[in-house]
Amino acid sequence: MKKAILSVWLFLVATALAYPQLVTFKLTGGLAWINGDDYNRGVVGENKYIRGMAETTSGAFKELNKGMNFAGEIIVHMNSHLGIGFGGGYYRLSNESTVRSQGVLSDIPFDSTSTYKPSLSAIPLFVNFHYMTRLVSRLGFDIYAGPLFQVVQFSFENPSTTTVLSTSQTLTYTASVTTLGALAGFGLNFEIFPGIALTAEGCYRYGKVSDLKGNWAVIGTSESGPFNKSSAEYYLWVYDDTAGGTYTRIGFFDINGPAGDSVSSMRKADINLSGFTATAGLRFYF
Repeated sequence: MKKAILSVWLFLVATALAYPQLVTFKLTGGLAWINGDDYNRGVVGENKYIRGMAETTSGAFKELNKGMNFAGEIIVHMNSHLGIGFGGGYYRLSNESTVRSQGVLSDIPFDSTSTYKPSLSAIPLFVNFHYMTRLVSRLGFDIYAGPLFQVVQFSFENPSTTTVLSTSQTLTYTASVTTLGALAGFGLNFEIFPGIALTAEGCYRYGKVSDLKGNWAVIGTSESGPFNKSSAEYYLWVYDDTAGGTYTRIGFFDINGPAGDSVSSMRKADINLSGFTATAGLRFYF
């Protein structure tokens, strides 16, 4: 079945390239949303964990769910309604959030500040099958779908300070991975000049990254002196922490994952890239 689908797809691509009726270049920009899955669940859990362990807190860590999106596509028309599009783009989601907490640990008051700086960037490459039709003289409608290949990089920075042992440190993590997925969308095109149209589009993208292995490092100082640790084989993990309650948490650990009497249900985390994009731009017809 897969071979048959691939054969039909290659035939359509070859036909489009051999007998083009028209070529369209599309350039768009806008917003992209992702589900986030384990990462976002872990962020919510971290906020609950801090509030459960501290006496007072201010601020909250933010979920990773929205960012800028840019894309370009060349559409080779087979006829007035059908076309094959070849394109790529770039989207990036990032934010910064800080939580400050105060409490008592082993009868000793503490004051802690922690900042999350996550960033997820992706280069999507895609081949779309388009169906296009004219609604009125200057207004057109386009629906499309196709496979998606993405090069994804996830990075994380966490500077923090605490009065516990006078500790100040910065944790960093970077992992890169490729993944397959799919997308489907639709667009409205309004011709403003001959050969140039405004376009507004909505698209749903499906995909996720798993088994993230990357470079981890932590550098800082404490009462016992400076410290510097690093590894090229750390993973993003999600787990339940039952210390003082039950909290879903995330963290960076080696292949063995987190350990401790309060740790359960641990597994390597997924980041779900599925979500909508809303874009606008220009189409040029040649």
